Amino acid sequence: MLPTNDRPTIQLPERRRLRAYAFDPMSTRLHGRVLTLDIPFERGLQPGPMGTLLQVVDYDATRHVWYHPVDLDHPALLAQGGMAPSERDPRAHQQIVYGVAMSVIERFERFLGRRFEWRGSQPLRLIPHAFEGRNAYFDPERRAVVFGYFLADENPGPNLPQQVVFTCLSTDIIAHEVTHALVHRLRRYFAEATNPDVFAWHEAFADLVALFHHFAFPEIVAAAVAGSQTELREADAILDLAKEFGATTARGGALRTAIDSARTPEGFANATEPHERGAYFVTAVFEAFLDTYRSRIADLRRIASGGTGVLPAGALHPDLVNRVTIEAVRNADRLLSMVVRAFEYLPVVDVTFGDVVRAIVTADRSLYPSDTGHLRGTLVESLRQRGIFPEAVTSLADEALVWPQPPELPGGGPLTLAGDPLSDLESLIVATTLDLDVHGESGTIPWKRIRQSLLAWSRTYADALGLDPGHPIAMTGAHVSYLTAADRQPRPIIVVQFMQRREDLEAREGLKGVPLRAACTVIARVDGLVEAIVPKPLPRSTPTTDLPESLRAFAEQQDEAGRKRMRAILEFARSVADDDPLAAWLTAPSVLRIDFARLHANEEDEPRPPTDSGRGQPAMNDEART
Repeated sequence: MLPTNDRPTIQLPERRRLRAYAFDPMSTRLHGRVLTLDIPFERGLQPGPMGTLLQVVDYDATRHVWYHPVDLDHPALLAQGGMAPSERDPRAHQQIVYGVAMSVIERFERFLGRRFEWRGSQPLRLIPHAFEGRNAYFDPERRAVVFGYFLADENPGPNLPQQVVFTCLSTDIIAHEVTHALVHRLRRYFAEATNPDVFAWHEAFADLVALFHHFAFPEIVAAAVAGSQTELREADAILDLAKEFGATTARGGALRTAIDSARTPEGFANATEPHERGAYFVTAVFEAFLDTYRSRIADLRRIASGGTGVLPAGALHPDLVNRVTIEAVRNADRLLSMVVRAFEYLPVVDVTFGDVVRAIVTADRSLYPSDTGHLRGTLVESLRQRGIFPEAVTSLADEALVWPQPPELPGGGPLTLAGDPLSDLESLIVATTLDLDVHGESGTIPWKRIRQSLLAWSRTYADALGLDPGHPIAMTGAHVSYLTAADRQPRPIIVVQFMQRREDLEAREGLKGVPLRAACTVIARVDGLVEAIVPKPLPRSTPTTDLPESLRAFAEQQDEAGRKRMRAILEFARSVADDDPLAAWLTAPSVLRIDFARLHANEEDEPRPPTDSGRGQPAMNDEART
């Protein structure tokens, strides 16, 4: 026997594999496919599961029942890759919501080049059986994603009438709702409706993440490639969202789809409902994906068809399916990364789809300046064809769409974070770098000192940031991202977000509770040079006549843009109130009563009372209850 000190230590695994339904229970039953989620192995994961980023809390408020939490570190579950997907066992439900949510978060971390963390380092709560109802939504107040369950309609497609349908078992719904929570963490003021695009962008982005999440599973993509003869436009399995939910609620098909030829500029201009308006953006992105996908596999089709490009009838060769699948997954990954990285270049408040287009182009051009695959140009053109493009740009060329550099300072120097701000940010840069090592210890970040230093800097250069020097400025975020460029090398950037609430304008316009916010996103290199600013101005309260000539023109331009923006916000608030039948009876402004629960609710569905027998009772094992 070897001495004890000569025995090698057995290391814990780096990855955890868990099973989930392929899209939803209906899809798995019909096609026999089960997903294998490959996610980080959290050390010290508690039953629930409860980890650093996520906490599954399985309380059924309708039936006043706590369901027994699953322990994913139990030896029996570790040995078999977690529980087998089951509609009857709530522990399998807990596993699925945790696994899908972790998969989505990890993709965000990879695209953004930094470790994700919730505000206050408090985990996001996932409540698989929160209520009985045809809904699931993110609740910012509770810092939770809540999932409902409901009885299927009498004509539920390939399901039983009145069977219990759990929204927490749909990978699409989980990915969509968790994305809402991620967006709220990245830009919390996107939960304030200031124009028709704010919540439409929330919905569009959540749909895109859920749809592209299908491409994280090569086995699913390979089945779609083989079944469609490489024509993914015909592969509705990976282009549809929440098919079981749609089938069991009398919609007759998927909740939403990525392809719709009826999305025209006129339709976009008239669309006001967030899901409907956001669908134009989703369709444009997927059309760009399909166009570039076809061009990437054209050579493979020519090789397989003897140069004609027309594939012969019958089953495709497995090698061709494998190669086409690789191209589809790679292209989907590249396109989704373009949209996710754009968050670093989005405004702090009042986002529009035009802002999103500029953010995508600015972020992608800095990393892929040559755009060799013409992906950026294809996406911009696809968006234009649906009426989505920025206002006040001279053309749709890259150089016209990128966010502007800040104005020159008096004396001709560039705007930089030089001095105390950059010195204080060095600790943030070090901490972010250490966080990229999963076992790194970042230590304590001196947030108080960083905040004070950056706020002092923003007050000094408020005129160059499109902010009003006569009003207080708040810092809403500061971080470092290590984005990956075309040469596979990291491109670190510092992103700082400033905001100021203009209560003087609110009082002047007679607004009751509707906040008016100006803001600016600052993107700088790690040496402090500011490369771009994303201002959202409001009318100035201080004159521009005393400003140096190098800043006066910029300040006047921002003042005019701020006046136009404020008029648009007021007009939108009034239009929402005019369409709100409860506006005359409630004190809260109509725009402030728009939230995720209301957006995702089906007004035709009435809540159903708890049922203790028959098919109205969730088909779960009593042993799984406590």
